[in-house]
Amino acid sequence: MNKVMNIFIIAGESSGDLHGSFLMESLKKVNPNISFSGIGGKLMEAQGLNSLVSIEKMSVMGFIEVIKHLPFFMKVKKDVLEKISSIKFDHIILIDYPGFNLNLLPKIKNISLAKITYYICPQIWAWKEKRIEILKKYVDNCIVIFPFEPEWYKKRGVNVFFSGHPIFDEWKPTPKEILAEKLNINPNKPILTLYPGSREQEFKRHFTIFIKSAELIKLKIPDLQVLVGCAKSLHINNLLDEIPKWVKLEKNNPQYALEIADVAIIASGTSTVEATVFGTPGVVVYKMSPISWWLSKRFVRVKFAGMVNLIANKEIMLELLQDEANSVNISKYVIELLSDSKILKEKQNQLIEIKNQLGEPGANDRIADYILKGKNGSI
Repeated sequence: MNKVMNIFIIAGESSGDLHGSFLMESLKKVNPNISFSGIGGKLMEAQGLNSLVSIEKMSVMGFIEVIKHLPFFMKVKKDVLEKISSIKFDHIILIDYPGFNLNLLPKIKNISLAKITYYICPQIWAWKEKRIEILKKYVDNCIVIFPFEPEWYKKRGVNVFFSGHPIFDEWKPTPKEILAEKLNINPNKPILTLYPGSREQEFKRHFTIFIKSAELIKLKIPDLQVLVGCAKSLHINNLLDEIPKWVKLEKNNPQYALEIADVAIIASGTSTVEATVFGTPGVVVYKMSPISWWLSKRFVRVKFAGMVNLIANKEIMLELLQDEANSVNISKYVIELLSDSKILKEKQNQLIEIKNQLGEPGANDRIADYILKGKNGSI
């Protein structure tokens, strides 16, 4: 019988909660006697996590926005360190969320002998490359989920583990007819999905623009059906009055809305990977505060915002960012896609090529074996 193992695990946003819940499930396959503490959402709590704080309060993005919430984050860090120092943990797993987790690493190492795994290493290839020294010094297992990352890290003296993207464990394809039945829409008429973002502040920043874009598109394509994918955790009651009657809000299964779409308008982030796997072409949109935008332009070194474009190293999905992210530009491009089946098919084929680079099912089981047994199932 496996001994009882204490694992402290931190996820700071909804995508991390999803990834963390599947990883926890796989870890329990290796050792059913695991006690989980840390920070996570409802999905991780359902797998047995005792969370110190609500993940909804942790999901803050943007330089200025984080500064506004500094007292809260300082209190959470204090609570985390007190918890880690009070219990002998066998493993500490940090999931993405670099602004918080990287800052914690040196402090954790000072108070704990636990093995430290960084699952979904921060995107330091985009900016702040010097942070790689923190990973070198304090992390035992570095795990990445994109195919170009192992080579990038290797060139800088860090061996990382890549065993495919976890999305293939988290999603099972559903026939369009069944999706249409679940969502109560007509699969034979054009479908547009709006995906304004999983964080409350980005959802609210994008929502009005996305709705106005859909209104312009529907003027040109009257039989257009429009879905809005919205995470269950979001509180958007104040926005409901903006939704036209012909727009359907999908909160129970927002990924279904993205999977069934012919075209999507997507806030840059994890959702562009989901759209790639679902084979859903679209346009990547993002707006942030003027100061955050200025700082990102100054420091970010990659050519693209959307992960699908970064993997392909070319613009497969059009990117409309900041000032270019307006309803006229967005609607014009979506109308072109929906009106030309040849272009739409070409985009779908490009997404299939990228999807094939992301791996195959079983990533979480391979990662769990790597963390707990040291078995290397990288691809």
